[in-house]
Amino acid sequence: MIFGNIYISISLILVFVFLIHYFINVVESPTLRFIDTELSSKIISETPKLLKRYFPTIWCYNPHFMLFLLMFRESKTKEFLYDKIEHLEMKDGGTTGLAWSGIQSVNHKDKTPIVVVFHTISGDEQDIKSTVSHIRETLNWIVVVCVRRGHGNLPLTKPIINTMGSTSDLKEQLNHIRKQFPSKPLFGVGISAGSGLLARYLGEAGPKSLFQAAVAVSPAYDIEKAFHRVHPVYSKVMGQRMINYFLKRHYKSFANVRGTEDLLNVKTLGEFQDKLHSISGYKDKDSYYQNSNPILVANQIKTPLLVLNAADDPICVNLNVLENLHWLENLKNTIHVHTKRGSHIAFYEGLFAKSWSNQLIGEYFLSVFNWISTKSANK
Repeated sequence: MIFGNIYISISLILVFVFLIHYFINVVESPTLRFIDTELSSKIISETPKLLKRYFPTIWCYNPHFMLFLLMFRESKTKEFLYDKIEHLEMKDGGTTGLAWSGIQSVNHKDKTPIVVVFHTISGDEQDIKSTVSHIRETLNWIVVVCVRRGHGNLPLTKPIINTMGSTSDLKEQLNHIRKQFPSKPLFGVGISAGSGLLARYLGEAGPKSLFQAAVAVSPAYDIEKAFHRVHPVYSKVMGQRMINYFLKRHYKSFANVRGTEDLLNVKTLGEFQDKLHSISGYKDKDSYYQNSNPILVANQIKTPLLVLNAADDPICVNLNVLENLHWLENLKNTIHVHTKRGSHIAFYEGLFAKSWSNQLIGEYFLSVFNWISTKSANK
């Protein structure tokens, strides 16, 4: 009996100590970096997630546990059913895709926004299904996923692949979307590598961007450096994933392309990216990064932008963020949200591990849309 009471007492003490650690070292208010403009101040004041504390899921706030839970859920949850998946032929003969949700009874003349989503490095319309589902359920806006060539179930009609995507392809996809829905405002969401394509487009387009606002979740900034900083275990796993997903699936297309054999022998994600030029249509590594690296044009972004990073991200590591604060903090109408926890694109919160980042995306877009609508009504 005495030992039983001692055991209970020790257990209660350990639980108490753990809770103290959790509330002091884990729970936090996100760090916000921004220029104090009318838009930024208004958006922050009307986006609750930016003002309240973030409570990472207490039983899996470790970044590796959180990332494992994300991957487990993606593999076990049923596929999201899209209304329509289009295959688009690009000018060079390549094939990209658009996966639509919310267009079955759409009114082409109203101002209901369209959210354009950019998937991850080796994903498709399914790996960002939780974000798509959340936007549809909470905002009831149209969602379309831009599927990059060589991804998902798209046929590889030309032996060219860029894991980061191509702004040339994206412009053709956006023009196709705009032709179908000329009056609807566009919002963009980039998840992981998808945020790199989004940022590259926003920087190249500058004031001519078609997006009213955008969100970048777990961006890596300078991809020439960032891919070599990925946690060694993940870098090896992702390097093999690149080989299996792109080269082995499309081996018939790449079998006679010079440089394919070198790519088949890489060991890490950084090595794969450094040698990707051979199957991306570029003559060398420098020209590949010159035309694909978002950091080279990021300071030209004019579109209102929310950027979200976690300091414990093992894939897009915190050093990437810290190196780029000098320009990020001075980008007008950009809000950088920095959390201590969240891992890579997971950002789970609460006992049932719901996505804090998905809720933030929805709140941010609604705040911007309300601001735009108010401005238009007052003209």
